[in-house]
Amino acid sequence: MDFFSKLGETISATGKDVTQKAKDLTGLAKLNIDLKAKEDFIQHQYTEVGKQYYELHKDDVEPLFEEINLIAETFKEIEQLKAEMIELRGQKKCFNCGAVMDLDAIFCNRCGTKYDSVFEEEDTATKEEDTAAKEEDTEEEVVPEVELDKAAEMAENLEKADQEAQVADETKTVE
Repeated sequence: MDFFSKLGETISATGKDVTQKAKDLTGLAKLNIDLKAKEDFIQHQYTEVGKQYYELHKDDVEPLFEEINLIAETFKEIEQLKAEMIELRGQKKCFNCGAVMDLDAIFCNRCGTKYDSVFEEEDTATKEEDTAAKEEDTEEEVVPEVELDKAAEMAENLEKADQEAQVADETKTVE
């Protein structure tokens, strides 16, 4: 019976050793995870400090680090690439708010800025100059009812376009 009692003690001791080693491995894994999280946190903080430094010194005449110039150049290249992508997709960028829209869009989907063709812009500029000259000649301006009706109609069209743009944006967001 002595053999069996020694065997039982050996099995019990081995079980305790295995349990202790499993606890040690679990503790070691937890410490490794904590260590990695702390290192990632420090790396993130370094990045934030670098961003803040860049923002403070990006307009310096002679920046302390050449990397500031490299970052600025890379931002310009990114904007050029984005513009090329927009053009290849058959879209344009709003000069007012920066939203991307179809090339044939008349109004911006986000801010409602009106876009005319190049020829219409020239005609509009000429009409505005003529109107300004007429206003100088006339002391009192009388607005015909037809023009008031057109203005009201344009306001309604702008409102409808804005609502359609909001629906389109919501649809894109859902997709």
